[in-house]
Amino acid sequence: MIALIHINYSDDHSEKILPLGILSVGSALKRAGFAVELFAFTEKEIDHFSKEIVARNPEWIGISVMTGSQTRHSAIFSKVFRKLSNAPIVWGGIHPSLMPWQCINEEYIDYLMIGEGEETVLEFARKIQDKQSIDGIKGLAYKKNGQVVIGERRPLIQNLDQWRIDFSLLDLNKFVYKQGGYERVLAYKSSRGCPFRCSFCYNLNFNESKWRAWSVKSVAEDMAFIKERYRIDAVKFYDDNFFVDKKRAFDVLEAINLPAHVEVRIDSIDDGLAQKLKHYKCFDMLIGVESGSNRLLKLISKNFTIERTMKSVASLAKYNLPAVYSTIVGLPTETKEELDETIELMYRIYKAHPRGYFTLGAYLPYPGSAMYQTAIKEGFLPPQITEDWGSIDRFRQNFKSPWVDVKKVWRIREYFKFFSYHLGPLNKWFEFRIKHRFFAVPLDIYIIEFLAGIAIEEKWGVGKVMRKIHSLFRRVWYKDIPLKT
Repeated sequence: MIALIHINYSDDHSEKILPLGILSVGSALKRAGFAVELFAFTEKEIDHFSKEIVARNPEWIGISVMTGSQTRHSAIFSKVFRKLSNAPIVWGGIHPSLMPWQCINEEYIDYLMIGEGEETVLEFARKIQDKQSIDGIKGLAYKKNGQVVIGERRPLIQNLDQWRIDFSLLDLNKFVYKQGGYERVLAYKSSRGCPFRCSFCYNLNFNESKWRAWSVKSVAEDMAFIKERYRIDAVKFYDDNFFVDKKRAFDVLEAINLPAHVEVRIDSIDDGLAQKLKHYKCFDMLIGVESGSNRLLKLISKNFTIERTMKSVASLAKYNLPAVYSTIVGLPTETKEELDETIELMYRIYKAHPRGYFTLGAYLPYPGSAMYQTAIKEGFLPPQITEDWGSIDRFRQNFKSPWVDVKKVWRIREYFKFFSYHLGPLNKWFEFRIKHRFFAVPLDIYIIEFLAGIAIEEKWGVGKVMRKIHSLFRRVWYKDIPLKT
């Protein structure tokens, strides 16, 4: 038996994201006749699943690894597993593909699969099963006689329809979640890669700035199966760029007949596209506006301007479409004035598009991106061991940047998040903070997040949450009642 593993952290909804990497590789192995089991769990369950997987006596284990907290958790799991079993440990995914020399030198990693894994894993599995030499396998890295061997890079897969996912390998009910008013949303990927060359993105290296897609027929068949078996009522596309081929994108939406969350480039949006997004029930979309500085937009190779951004925002507002606008602050060479321009852009978008929401993150120097070397020149010190890449995480934002105050970034992000929730009278206070760039002493944020946690645990309704928030704010700001400790 071959065990394939995906580890996520448990304090974020990302634990619900379908692990498409191990599903794809596992499907290839199953079709070829190999016995394979998939395990998806969180970092809190590492000890439990280490013992469970060891008890299954796998021939070898494969772990899918992205840069960030998952890198650290995968390293911890590998160390624990190594103490319990002599089965070879294989890492694959984006992080080992971009940092092969560092990863393969870790004592707890035996092999790496670099790049897309479907073809490599079959060749490797057959060689291991038949006890043959693994020398010459493309896309494989390993240690031999104390020396590191990194195989020739395998070409990208061109016909993705040859590698359909077998969704029976996992219970998809465990990965269904609520979003945007829908009760059963599932993540799905209909294409790979992106033809654009954004300098902060992994795609430039990992996918060679190339885009490939499953056929509309394949996607429609997958969705028909998933809808019938798991009763999903919406889908979240995790494509790097869903609208590279707009005709295909809308053909997919037509064929699946499901409300969808999609990612869209801001410069592709006009009235015509917005009208179609409305027609096909796109209930949410993630849009990278990135920065309020035209200089920085040019630096990161976005190929659009602030003026173009605001035209697209107007189109989305015209058709009353919800959207999450993503921005990055703390880019190498960014000035305080340019950070202020990004805050101002977010405020302008908020005023122009009432259904706009915001996610703001500090720039993270991902290995393999074009800007990675710029970050090093500006003072970034790359982690010296694989486990320490856990600090470069887009969700937890605990990266210590030499050029940006990450705590300040967190505060700005939280104020815009709550600002865009339209919390009645509280919005005046949030607007005051944003307009005056007053982000210090975020006691209000702590109170709201504390109450939100209680609300989830106690299953409060929205009205009760708001009453509690207003009550606590009166206590804090007007000192009506002393706060209990």
